Amino acid sequence: MAGISGQKILLLLFVTALIVRVVFWLFFPSPYHGLIRGEMVSDAVEYDIIARNLVSGGGFGYYSGVPTAFRNPVTPFLGALVYLLTGPNPAAVQILMLIIGSLIPPVLYVLARQYIEPASALLAGAIAVFYPSLVTFSTAFMTEVPFALLILLALLCWNRFTMTTRGGWGIIVNGSVFMGLALLTRSTPGPLLLLWILYLIVDGGRERWKHLLRFAVYCGIAFLVILPWCVRNHAIFGQWSWVATNGGYTIWQRYNHLPPDGTIDSRKDVQQELQRIYNTINTRIDAGYEPADAFRPYMAQTVRGYLLRLGPEEADYIHSFDGLNEAQIDRRLFREAIAVMFEYPRRTAIKLVKNIIKYWEPYYDPDLNHRVRRYYLAYGIMAPFMLWGLILSVPQRRRFMILYITIFGFWLTSAIALHQIRYRLPVECIGLIFASVAVITLFRRPGKPWLPWVIIGIVVSMNIVIMLFGGPFFHNIREAIHAIN
Repeated sequence: MAGISGQKILLLLFVTALIVRVVFWLFFPSPYHGLIRGEMVSDAVEYDIIARNLVSGGGFGYYSGVPTAFRNPVTPFLGALVYLLTGPNPAAVQILMLIIGSLIPPVLYVLARQYIEPASALLAGAIAVFYPSLVTFSTAFMTEVPFALLILLALLCWNRFTMTTRGGWGIIVNGSVFMGLALLTRSTPGPLLLLWILYLIVDGGRERWKHLLRFAVYCGIAFLVILPWCVRNHAIFGQWSWVATNGGYTIWQRYNHLPPDGTIDSRKDVQQELQRIYNTINTRIDAGYEPADAFRPYMAQTVRGYLLRLGPEEADYIHSFDGLNEAQIDRRLFREAIAVMFEYPRRTAIKLVKNIIKYWEPYYDPDLNHRVRRYYLAYGIMAPFMLWGLILSVPQRRRFMILYITIFGFWLTSAIALHQIRYRLPVECIGLIFASVAVITLFRRPGKPWLPWVIIGIVVSMNIVIMLFGGPFFHNIREAIHAIN
């Protein structure tokens, strides 16, 4: 590949990625699928519902004239823009997602080139072409692929403007816009900005204040990008809130006063109610309902609808939210969650540790009906090389600090709040950079040319053995850890 120009490499990565994703789409055409085989993701259907409502003139909500801010706006607005041209056809949105998803490998390659040598960067981009999660979400009406692309673009600009304290204002503006759009797609990058400010204060060098000033401009422009949406939410709900009104509920799910352990996932009645809802929805779809119409009465209810799943024994608690709008409910749930975290410090610490471990586990989330977890083979193979690449990067840690902070920021957010495997996708993209460094380093070791293949074979074989035979063993370990309170 040494004789191929950079532009041709970018084009090759994009075209190959597009072909792979189109082939996958032909075999798995549903726009509502996720990583769990055979299940529709309610988030995807809700984005479709909101997009249809926007196009029909009913506003940003699940029902005409009933506005919401429970979902971040970028993905529904992307769907609405497509529907303006094609009518309400989710397949047309999938075509847009195919293109967005196919941009990730070349963008990852360009980002990797800023940190590592060309061969490793090319390997990272090539792996991204075939990486299962990236392929899967490139055909889904969900936030995962747009969010991952925006994060990579923001990091690309972020790294370039931090190399100097002079000029580069165009890059700062571009990076700020990408970061603002990422926040409007999913609200989780906020801690990254705070961590970077902290790093600049602690270890910013002699020109730390110049770096801080430039980064303040970066954050300020990103804030201006999200400000109109925040103003809209204030006008509707009468109070300021973050981009979406789901943050309080997300944290409250893991930290509340409800039995048995203050975690909604531990409630069997909630899981049974969700199973009943999904079975009813599937029955309606089998009877000929559009997925959006089948889902709307059951899933598209913002946070109040989620609270109603708690059951009759919590009726008084549920009724205590009567008269509150969704922003007020979200704020109250956030305050309750923070209070519970301080009221039960031991339980909070245990939950944090469990989530810290869970973030890196090589299993998909459980399916709803059987609570069975499938092994994530591609990630299981990649993770040891990612760890090795991270270790190899330590001697040049200042150079990789932005990537470290990004990984840690998303890890920290998931440790505190709710975690699902798909939320890890941006970190897995960055992980491909470090994994590629490890693989290329392995092949460049002098002598024993067979050794790299042996090591790779051992890693692959161990993961296949775990996938085929280790399920019950690791499931029991995980359940034992989960039972600690």
